[in-house]
Amino acid sequence: MSDDLDVFDRTHDSTTTKIRNRKVKVVGAAPTSKDLDSSGGSTDTLQPQQQQPEEDDKDEVVYGRTPDGKIFVVPETHSFIYHLFSPYTRKSHLDILTLVMLGSQCLLFCLIPLRQSRIIFLVLFIIFRLAYNFGLGWILRKQSTKQYIVKEIVKRGWLDEKKQPQIARWCKRELEGKIGTGYVFEEAPVEFTVWLIFRQVVDVILLNDFVSYCWFAWSYCSFPANQSLWMHVLRWVGGWTIIGFYVWVKVDAHRVVKDYAWYWGDAFYMILLKKDLVFDGVYDLAPHPMYSLGYAGFYGLSIIVASYTVLFVSIAAHAAQFGFLLWFENPHIERVYGGPKKPLASRVPLASSQTPLSTPHSEGMDSSTSALDTNDTPGATEGETASETELSDHVDGLPSTFSVPLKANARSSSFLSTSSGINPAGNVRTRSRAKSVSMHDLYHRFFRKDVVVLKNIDLFRASDFSLVLLLTYTLGPMLLPSLSGRPLLIAYFLHALGWRLFHSFGLGVLLQKQSENKWFVRHFIKHYHYPAGEEGAIEEAFANWKVLYNLSLTMMYASFMGLAWKTYSIPTDWTVGNQLLRHVLGISLIALHLWTSVSTYEVLGDFGWLYSDFFLLDNYPAQLAYTGIYRFLNNPERSMGGAAFFGLSIISGSRLVFALAIFSALSHWWFLSAVESPHMRKVYGDAIRKDAGVTRTLKTVVNSNSKLFEAEEVKRVVQEVRGTIEKVDQKITQAVDEFLENARPRFSEVVQDTKFLLQQSRERLVITRVANVSDIDSSKYKIAVLPSAAASAPSASASSSTKESVMRFHIGEPIQVAWEAPQTHSRKDWIGIYRLGACKSQLVTRISSVGKWAPLHDGEFDGEKPIPKAGDGVRPDAGFEIEKGKIVLKGDALPWQTGQYELRLHHDGKHNVMARFAPIEIFVPRPSDPISFDSVHDILTRIITLALDSDPTLVPAIARPSLLPVPTAVPSHLVGEDEPEVESEIDTQSASVQIQSQLVDPAHDPEDFIIMYANQAKRIVSGIQEAFDLDYAAEVVLAEPNVEDLARKIVESRRILGPSKGGGGEGETGGRRGSGVALGSVLS
Repeated sequence: MSDDLDVFDRTHDSTTTKIRNRKVKVVGAAPTSKDLDSSGGSTDTLQPQQQQPEEDDKDEVVYGRTPDGKIFVVPETHSFIYHLFSPYTRKSHLDILTLVMLGSQCLLFCLIPLRQSRIIFLVLFIIFRLAYNFGLGWILRKQSTKQYIVKEIVKRGWLDEKKQPQIARWCKRELEGKIGTGYVFEEAPVEFTVWLIFRQVVDVILLNDFVSYCWFAWSYCSFPANQSLWMHVLRWVGGWTIIGFYVWVKVDAHRVVKDYAWYWGDAFYMILLKKDLVFDGVYDLAPHPMYSLGYAGFYGLSIIVASYTVLFVSIAAHAAQFGFLLWFENPHIERVYGGPKKPLASRVPLASSQTPLSTPHSEGMDSSTSALDTNDTPGATEGETASETELSDHVDGLPSTFSVPLKANARSSSFLSTSSGINPAGNVRTRSRAKSVSMHDLYHRFFRKDVVVLKNIDLFRASDFSLVLLLTYTLGPMLLPSLSGRPLLIAYFLHALGWRLFHSFGLGVLLQKQSENKWFVRHFIKHYHYPAGEEGAIEEAFANWKVLYNLSLTMMYASFMGLAWKTYSIPTDWTVGNQLLRHVLGISLIALHLWTSVSTYEVLGDFGWLYSDFFLLDNYPAQLAYTGIYRFLNNPERSMGGAAFFGLSIISGSRLVFALAIFSALSHWWFLSAVESPHMRKVYGDAIRKDAGVTRTLKTVVNSNSKLFEAEEVKRVVQEVRGTIEKVDQKITQAVDEFLENARPRFSEVVQDTKFLLQQSRERLVITRVANVSDIDSSKYKIAVLPSAAASAPSASASSSTKESVMRFHIGEPIQVAWEAPQTHSRKDWIGIYRLGACKSQLVTRISSVGKWAPLHDGEFDGEKPIPKAGDGVRPDAGFEIEKGKIVLKGDALPWQTGQYELRLHHDGKHNVMARFAPIEIFVPRPSDPISFDSVHDILTRIITLALDSDPTLVPAIARPSLLPVPTAVPSHLVGEDEPEVESEIDTQSASVQIQSQLVDPAHDPEDFIIMYANQAKRIVSGIQEAFDLDYAAEVVLAEPNVEDLARKIVESRRILGPSKGGGGEGETGGRRGSGVALGSVLS
């Protein structure tokens, strides 16, 4: 048997032990769906009415269940090997086709020369291998998620004797003759019948794949002359031993999974087993044995034929099989048997908060994995098909393991410092309830995007920067060619130049941005979680800055000294020329530099040396001190900070070193002028001294000896020169300041426009598909947006004449759209939402919806591609029948940016616009006081609730009363005379009682919420960005799944970073609006 018969690889682990289909031995009536429902939807409790002893296998009856819940008796099926090659079984047409194709390959191998057979059988093997791994993988993936095979066969009527009588009768003869007793074509579920047809197609592909590989391998069989007889014997014995092991792997795997899993039966229906399958034998040897050990035969045959060509082809085929495993098999197993998806963020209290580390916790509790690049397998089956597990398993909230009385959540009106816990009144602020210990909290306390090899590298962290630097210095010389002479000298120069650029301009820009808007601290607030408060971001940013600055300073000096040393040669005669003078002068300058640096450090201390006032100005008191060397000079580094560089250049006597010394002096001058001086003026203001001791002394000397300059001409010239210099300096300073002030808003606009253009370019990456709609009356197509609770609030941006016409929706709030179209309209029509003004044409949409759309009819699209059907396309209107309906844009189909938008109804899965509705506005309230805890908490609660799709099992308990449905009516102009307005069918009173009962659960913090998918965290991040002008990474939100704690984080972040740029009052939106005026409700 072939490796190509690989299917359900159930590894003996926690996932495979969940499988599981129940097999029941029953005498009497079959269980019904009602019986299953009465047991909670679980087949574990399924019991036969009369049960025989387990030893009696003759009366065994196996039941199956279709995706729609229908229970049926599964007829017995036989191994394809037995049925295909046994002379006592009736052969179907597909069996005969398989035998003919296998026989043809055998004849072909015997009749044609080996040289030609190698090419022919390689081509055949590639064809059947692609048909297996790509063809079957693609169609099985669609069957697993969408029931694609079953739907296509039903749609084409191949099993319906009325629609396709010849095909249906042929299928009936094929299956009833092959399966035998127990199978009735008319009574069997369509899913089971389709599976029987599918497995015969699988036999054709897999057997031919196996045989073509075997003939291809034997065509390369050889006995290398450079090998001894014993080597040939060893090769053949070892090869056949491996093949024997391979055959055992296949047979034992079939013993475990049977025909049902061998042919991917659970992609069509589910078997109900009495007890779990036991995954022993080969499943105890290796993970995925059908895909790992199951290919041992390929390598065994490669050893026998002694061909590297066969070996490489075998490796390629094995790799393709692993692709099949990763693309279809693993996602299918997880989808069907994986159970409910583990949440990305969920605070599950430990059984005992006193000893959290030693107390065992329940399965699935460690849901704190916050990596977003993991490939999450959906817990729910896409499309209409649900697995057996998914029919009954849901997220029912968190288990009750920790009991704390629920108290009223009193919040102060404002918030100053969470680290101190003091409110404006001076009272100590406490939580409304004790926060229980959870595995989630412990995980994010000890693990914070730690670097694993090169994963999670952040160059703003000093440790990560040092790691990358060490790798560069280690691997760099290996990649560079051998250098000597002038090329080596240039390499040293570039090395020193790079460190100077990084130190002066790289770190200079960093400090400049930190001084302007705390840019460096913002990075750590955005990307990292601080359980003790956002003050930790300042401390971590400053700690990393200190290491980066010291590393850069050290490497800058070291690289310069390295260049000077490479250009220096020890004089053979110190008395010749100016050798002695150069060394004395150079050493003197170096000594001057060292004395200046030591004296500067003695005055500034660690605080000033490390530029601490760029980070700790609000946390650490600082004052100017003009002592020590600063008694004589205001800024010693400006005049003597580069003395060592010139000293080294004089000693080395190299023009290259001298040029770098000049560049270093200019770079340091820029740093002092553009970074340090503006910051000093901003922080210390008038406290900065104008004249240092040396300057005052010189002025005094000049004034006291002014009699020496009695000549009026000399005095006039001196005054004019001094006045000219002062005026030039003043004008230059004024011009630079004005340029920077004028350039700052323009630069900000350029940045915003660049972001806008990048977003537009992403939207325009679409191939516009246009249909001929000249014979369709677009006036019969209409759409209208149903008003929301937020519609009563007028738009802040609309003019007074249009305020009443602009419908407003809170960011994340579902948008209900009522539509009407002719009865003959295409079922592939769809509605997209776009920024107002982004679509220039009102007839054709030429930009991408980037996923912000919804179909008028479900089941007509596969992802974003329409499902092709016979007869689809442009259909002219006939009659005046009108079809009406309603769709809801929600979740990821909504834009999570504030601004004005329009909706467009498109025709037949293409981009022809049949109707428009504009404008609507998406808004988010802004807190009137950005550090008001109450305002932030209320706005954040609403954002989180909508980001979590208003799912009562995910949203915080404090938000659940707001989830009670509010009936929404369809506009009267879209409702027929005999059609009632749409009303909610949910019992509001019973829902309220159920939700209120969940609020009093003392085991969990009512502020906790659960995040299931990465997109939900990204929605919360977008809402926070729009409402509070704070840029968080999704990992930060995942680390803090508690409304109160997240609100506290926002308040303190806002306090640390200062007021937001957009300002904001209650109800003000913060997004960039599309161009264009408000158009009112447009139905075109």
